[in-house]
Parts: sequence; C-alpha cells; structure tokens
Amino acid sequence: MKRSTLAIRLIRETREAGRKKLLKANLDLADAALARELKDFCYRVWTSQPAETRKASAALRTLSELCPDKETDAVRRWVDGIADITAGKLELAVTNLDSASRLLSRLGREHESAQPLVAKLIALAMLGKYRAAEHTGQKALGIFSKYRDQLAAGKIEMNLSNIVSRRDEYKLAERYCLSAHRRFKKLGERAWQTMAENGLANTYAELNDFGRAGEFYAKALANARGLRMHVTVAEIEASMGNLALFRGHFAEAIKLLERSRQKYEKLGMPHQTAVADLEIADIYGELNLTSEAAEIYRRVIPTLHRLKMRAEEARARANFGRALTAAENFGSARTEFKRAAELFERERNRIASTAVRLRLSSLELSLGRYSEALAIVESSAPALDQTDNVRLKLSGGWLQGEILSKMARYDEAEKLLRKTFKESSKLEQPTIARSALNSLGVIAYETGKFKKAETLFESAIQAAEAARAPLPGEEFQMAFLAKSLEPYENLTRLYLGQGDFENALISVERARSRTLLDAVGAEKALRKNDGSTKLREELNWFYSRLARAENEEIRGLQSNIRDRERKLSAHSLRAQSSSRAKAGQKGASRLDLVSLRRQLGEEKALIEFVEHRGRYSIFAVTNNRIDFVNAVASETEILSLLEGLHFQFGSLRFGGLGIAAFTEQLKARADTYLEKLYDKLLRPITGSMQGRNLVVVPAGALHYVPFHALSDGKKYVVENSEVSYAPSAGVWARLNSKKPRPFANSLLMAFADEKIPLVNDEVVQLAKILPGPTRFSGKHATFASFQKNAPNFDLIHLACHGQFRPDNPMFSSLHLSDGWVTVRDVYANHLDAQLVTLSACETGLNKIAAGAEILGLARGFLSAGARSLLLSLWTVNDEATANLMGEFYSNLQRGASVSASLRIAQKGFIDRGQHPYYWSPFFVIG
Repeated sequence: MKRSTLAIRLIRETREAGRKKLLKANLDLADAALARELKDFCYRVWTSQPAETRKASAALRTLSELCPDKETDAVRRWVDGIADITAGKLELAVTNLDSASRLLSRLGREHESAQPLVAKLIALAMLGKYRAAEHTGQKALGIFSKYRDQLAAGKIEMNLSNIVSRRDEYKLAERYCLSAHRRFKKLGERAWQTMAENGLANTYAELNDFGRAGEFYAKALANARGLRMHVTVAEIEASMGNLALFRGHFAEAIKLLERSRQKYEKLGMPHQTAVADLEIADIYGELNLTSEAAEIYRRVIPTLHRLKMRAEEARARANFGRALTAAENFGSARTEFKRAAELFERERNRIASTAVRLRLSSLELSLGRYSEALAIVESSAPALDQTDNVRLKLSGGWLQGEILSKMARYDEAEKLLRKTFKESSKLEQPTIARSALNSLGVIAYETGKFKKAETLFESAIQAAEAARAPLPGEEFQMAFLAKSLEPYENLTRLYLGQGDFENALISVERARSRTLLDAVGAEKALRKNDGSTKLREELNWFYSRLARAENEEIRGLQSNIRDRERKLSAHSLRAQSSSRAKAGQKGASRLDLVSLRRQLGEEKALIEFVEHRGRYSIFAVTNNRIDFVNAVASETEILSLLEGLHFQFGSLRFGGLGIAAFTEQLKARADTYLEKLYDKLLRPITGSMQGRNLVVVPAGALHYVPFHALSDGKKYVVENSEVSYAPSAGVWARLNSKKPRPFANSLLMAFADEKIPLVNDEVVQLAKILPGPTRFSGKHATFASFQKNAPNFDLIHLACHGQFRPDNPMFSSLHLSDGWVTVRDVYANHLDAQLVTLSACETGLNKIAAGAEILGLARGFLSAGARSLLLSLWTVNDEATANLMGEFYSNLQRGASVSASLRIAQKGFIDRGQHPYYWSPFFVIG
C-alpha cells in the first residue's frame, strides 16, 4: 500500500479504533512521511472542504500517539492549527501553529518553519491582533525571501494586504496584493492567483475604483468555480455583494450575500457565517428595514464577541447604533456607538472610529442639537482628509452641509452640498447624491427659489425611483421608499404653499402605497415549490405549541418561531426576486386626476387624509374640484378619542348578560365619541361630501377609525352614504378600473374555535344564499383546501379566527384546521375573486408603514388579486356577524354593489336600534 493511499483510508475512517488498526497493520508506513501526506491533503482541501481538514487532524493525532517523533509532532500541530481555524478556534490555532514553527526550527528546517506562520498570521488577523500578525508576516516573509520561495512569499503578502486593509490602509494593501499576484501568475499557481484577484478586487472596491474591482471579481469567480474552491467562491460572492451595496445595487447585493451565507453555513464555518449575517444586516439597515437589521445585530454581536472578532463586533455595534437611531431609541444608540468606538480604538483603526463619530453627529442632528452635531463633524475633518475611503469623506461632506442648512447658514451649506453631489455622482455613490439633491432643494425652498426647489426635489425623487425599481420583494421596496420619502414630502409642501392642490395630491400619491399599487393587478408567476413546505409545517407546529406552552417554554418557542419566519421570508424574497410584477418594472406611475374624476363621477367623493408632523390634513376630490383643509386634528387627539370609543365597545364585548339593561346608555356614550371624531375629521369637508358616496383614504391612526359609523349628531354617515376604503387613490382607481362581473361561484370555509363557535352554522346558512357554493368546515377547512380552491372562485368567504401580528405583520394569519394561513401564504396565490370576505376577528387591522403602506391580511389579498375585501376592525360578536353576513349577501344577490350591500345591512341594524359595536366593525376596501 502506498502512503498516499493509507492517508486517504485514515481520513475516511471515522473511528479511533479503526485508525489504530489500520496503522498497526501498516507500521512500516507509519512515519513522518505519512504525516506529511496527511498535511498535504489538509492543504489541498481546507479552502473547499473544511470538514475534511478536521478529519486529517484526527488521523494525525492517532499517528502521533502510535509513532511519536519530533517531526511527526510538528506536522500534527501544524495541521491541528489549520483545523482549528476552520472550526473557529482561533486562539488554539495560534498556539498550535506557533508550536509547529518552533519545533521545525529546532529540527534545523528554517525554511519550512515559516510555513505554519502563514496560517498563524491569518488566525491573528481574524482575532484583531494586527500588530502581532504583521510582525509574524514580516518574519515569515524574510525567511521565504532568503530561500527564494516565491509561492510562500506571495501568500504572506496576501495576508499582509488583508491586515492593512482592516486598518483602512488601502494603498498599502494594493501594493502587497499586486506583488503577490505577480508572483502567483509567474509560478502558474492558479488557486492562489484567484485569491489574489479577489483581494485586489476588494481593495479597488474600497478605493472606489468599481470598474477594476468588477474586472478582478469576474476573473476570480470564474477561476474559483473552475477549480472547485468552494470557500473562495463564497468569499468572492460576499465581496461582490459588498461592491453591489457600495454602488447602490441592493437587489444584487442581497442575492449574493444570502448565497454566500448559505455556502458558509453548509461548509460549517462559524466565523464566515457570522460575517455574512453581519453583511446582510447592513443591507437591511441601508434599506431602512431597521427592525429586521436590529434583530440580526442582536443575534450576531454575542457570536462575534464569543469568536473574538473584535473588528467585526465593532462594526456590528456601530451599525446597530444606526438602526437604533432610526427607531428613535437614542439612549441605546449612544451606548452602541460608544462601545463601537472603544473597540475600534483598541484596533487602532482611526478611520473606523471617525465613521462612528459621524453617526453620533447624525444622532445629534436628529435631536435638533445642531451645534453639537457640527462640532463632531468638524473635529473629524483631519481624519477624513487622510482616509482613502471616499464614501466616508462624502458622507461627512453631506452631513456637514445638512447641519449647516438646519442652522440657516445656507451659502456655506449650498457650496458644500453642491460639491458633495458632484463628487458622489462621479464616484457612483447614489445614496449620498440623492440626499444632497434633497438638501439642496430644501435650501432653495427656504430661500424662496421655488422653481429651482421643485427641480431638485423632482431629481431626488427620480433617483429614488430608479434605485427602488430593481429591488426584490415588496418589503425591500417599501422600506427603501420609506427611507426616501423626504423629497416627496418636500415637493408636496412646496405645492401646497403655492395653493396648487392638484400637483400636491399627485405628489402625495407618488409615494403613497406605491409597492401595493405596483402589486395590485400585476401579473404573477405561478407558485413554485420553493422548499418552504417543511418550514411552514414546522412553523405551524411551533404556533400550536405556543398556544399551550408554560412560562419556561415560551421564550424558546418564540425564538424558534422567529427563526422559521425569517427563513420563510428569505424563501419569499427569492421567489419575488425571480419574478417581478410587471407593474413594478414600469417605474413610477403618476395619479391621473382626469381619469380619477371620471371614475368618481357625480355620485362619489374621495376623501384622502395626509399626516405631517403629527397633524392630519384632508384632500377632498370630486368630479369637478379638489379642496384641501390643513391641520384638522392632531394624532394625539384622534388616538385619545379612539381609546375612549374602544373602551365603550369593550363594555359590550366583556359585559355579559347583565349589561343588557344599560344598552341605551352605553350606545349614547359611544355615539358621543363617534360625533367628536366626525367633528374633527369630516365636518370640515361637509361641502364636498354633500349627497355623495364616500371613498375614504386614511392615514396613520385613521386606519382604525370607522368613518362609516361616525355621526353628525343626527345620523351615522352610513345612513346617508355608501362608504368604501382604499390604501390610496391610485389603488382605488386600479381596483375599480374593471367593471365588476356577476358572481358565478363561491368558496365558503369555516373553522370554529372558542371565540367564534357559530361560524360553521354561518357558512351553512350562506351556502343556501350564494351561487355555486363549495363548502369546507371543521377538519376539512385546511390550508391545502384553501390553496387548491381559492384561485378558482369569484367569491371567497373565510369564517375563522384572525390574528393580527403587529410585531411581524406579514405573518398575520387566519386559523384553519391544520394551522395558520399567513399574509405570505395568501400572497403566494393568484386570485381572481371579485370579493373576499374575512368574517373573523381583527382581519382589517394593519400596521401602517412609512408611505402609508398597509401591512396585514388586507395587503395579502389585494396583492393576490382580489378586487374587493370585506374586513373587520375589531373583535366581532359571533351572533351579530352571522346576521349581518346573511343580510349582506342577500343584498348582493339582489344586484347591489358590495358597498351598497353592506350599507343596507348596517342600516337594518341601525333601524333596529342596535349599538354600533355590533354593526360597525365591518368595512369594504375597493
């Protein structure tokens, strides 16, 4: 048997006893030469199959015990060190590799003693011990140069390049890496040449030379794939993801970094997996998905601390602080910035510490502490002048200009911002360029140059639209647009100041519910098996356990639920990334007021609310005019009135049988709140409403106001008008762009629980009224039944418990017999339903994101293709709901529209003197 064959057999043998048996049967081959065969195998696979490296380490330990000698012991420690690196045991790796180098030196093998130092340098760098790493590298480079070992010298230069890069010394990094690349190319060492190309690409990306970076990444990736260098492929993809992020190509960055993270996870490399998670969190932060980013930072910071990755921990804390600032958690943000700065100082990374100071300045700016913010930026100027990091310089320039603008030092601010915009555009920094455009627009507005301001705001909006369009998935587009709302709001403010209500409304609508508008009516790809079925089953199992868990179990179950929800979100992202809705690809669509007025006709008025700085204003649109009423109510006032209203409704919900005697008194109290809300929100526009049916477009907390139930003191609104709701004027126009068709068939599903025990009876009765009914109830009301049947029906009625998730609205859900149907599940379908009724608790509740994007069950069904929705705003009374649904569908069968049918049913309750609690929760979207 050859030693090479024996080495492979030892590696494949997983049992210690089996390895000993093999060696005893081949004692003549069990020597230092066999140890070197195992070491050579380790070096062949450690960048592609790190787990095999650890098997080689185990084989060498067995060999060293049976055949102890100094050379075998040195080689064993050497391989142990490599295996330790792949397993994330960096300090142990340093110890083993240092021992291997000393032992080889004592054996008189000076040249070979430098080779373990290459790996030692890597481990020291990952630990953030840069001075020790650089000393080790220079020592090894001296030995390799002495023996004219070009390959080893190149490896050392590569690692030295990485070390100085971590200190932001990119020009020096370039020199090291170019020298290494020349050596490898001359030697024909393709694997190391590939890694040098990746290193050069990283360096050029940091130097903002994106063209050269892209060229080197392309070469490196092609070579790494050809050579099956799996770890290196993952590294290059992660690096390319960062380059895409630098250039504002967020969709590409997300795709590459997620792909890289999955490779690292599969390869079992904890350090690299943690870094990939950090990169993904950074993109979430860039896209304004602050809660998602914060959750990853909270998870990854302890991991980075445990792995002793100080530089990465510092970066994570700095970016976590930024996410906390965006969430207005300023105290915690300061704490994270302080910790990050301390860690960077320990790293002796002055530039990174300066970047943290700029974020602290931004925090002071958001608090209106302009002098403090400016002082921080100005004190950072010397470090910014010395850095090669142009992004940091440009960020500092914009921040200083913005602060000066807030201090009304407009001439200084404009000069600095113009310079920043010009350089940002030239150096492909679109995010900073957009911010500079908006800031310049504000200066023009404040100095009375309105036409110039309009042009600047419009340019900022167009740049934001161009960046948003290719993003994968609605959540990413929503979050990105939320971060870019300021120029839209500024343009609206400009038009309102000029009394141009038409353009003001168009400006509002350009940003309002934009991603939902893109999704409504868009063509969708057929649902494919994306591997999410098992995740979904696991999630439902955890949901069911949570409902009956004891206190000590809850935290663990919640952690598992968050993990499965995150993974399902990633599946959804990939699916949406591969199939963008056509409407979204067409770019920004503007509200066509002529068409909108034609759709409204003489019978309807559209009442659109807008919120700015905690105050609500109203646009009232009819077929012949647009009115605007400014600042009719504050959010604080509305929330207070809603709290009082829901307290009154709660009296009936929890009062029991004894409350019946006080019904009239309770109704009068509820009516008082409904009148006060009317006075605030509708009385200012009674002239526009007169004799018309209403389309209400709420904003913020107004999504929880039952406008149809408001009272002018004599009658409820619904007694005079049909009332429907919409997320935006654009969404309403699109939903109503096609004429409704008759209902040919109906899907009825019911699953009763202790809160809604009568829903099975409800659908039995409805099946007698509705056309072509197909009914599933009890154990037959399954997720599979919904998925299979929902796309084929004109009318869908779901009578089951609904749950709104304010912590994660895309997992708001309906409870069927075998689990929960979430918003994501609904969105995965293509519906052709004229009407979807959710006869359940809280089905109309939504979280309202920036840009007035609704996040809840309504969003899922509208995105899936439903034309109209009938939903509930709060927990409903089971018996009253069954009666109302019967009347509603009877009216629908007689040919009345959806909103007219609901109005007739609700008026019946009013005529019978019923309390608003029983009839007002239901409302129509569409």
